[in-house]
Amino acid sequence: MELIEAIKKRRSIRKFKSDKIPKKDIYDIVQTACLAPSAHNKQMWRFIAISNKDMLIGMKKAIMNEIEEISNWPELKEAGVRAKGMRAYSTFFVKAPLVFAVLVKPYHSMVDEILKLEGLKKRQSELLSSHVEIQSVAAAVENLLLAATEKGYGTCWMCGPLIAAPALDKILKIEKPWNLMALVPMGIPSQELKPKIVKKTEEVLEFIE
Repeated sequence: MELIEAIKKRRSIRKFKSDKIPKKDIYDIVQTACLAPSAHNKQMWRFIAISNKDMLIGMKKAIMNEIEEISNWPELKEAGVRAKGMRAYSTFFVKAPLVFAVLVKPYHSMVDEILKLEGLKKRQSELLSSHVEIQSVAAAVENLLLAATEKGYGTCWMCGPLIAAPALDKILKIEKPWNLMALVPMGIPSQELKPKIVKKTEEVLEFIE
């Protein structure tokens, strides 16, 4: 499969067959993810490949508990927000044969150090920061998704589970300076792949000549 074809075929998959994924495929996919560009080539990423069902069920329970607690916040009830609606799209990963936990490590660029020297308040510094570690790891995740697509697997880039990040850190034994950035379930798709709706190029492209 050519790169452009893989990009066009990639979809967010939420239903998977139970087929076990060979370790060689996992190695190949993560190796491809690690070829992504990163600031100063620091490669501030880690991947935990989880196939242990008991652990995945425990992760789901932790997320459900957090959503249950949040759904009882009086502020949400007053605003008419239904946090319980987050359950389905934050926990479907539990049925995938494999789930990647994507970790990121903070990176301080020269610009960040300059901002500190200027004595800017934290909020001002955050607004001016380029968050290069997030950009770097996001590039690695995209490589992972495309490599998985090329091998015939479906994936979904999930951030919803981060609502229970502290509990998930304990389950996965993630220690500082590492932080959980995303979950990516992977498996052979068991759902119909529908055409992807994207904005017209004219809506997102601007020329300055």
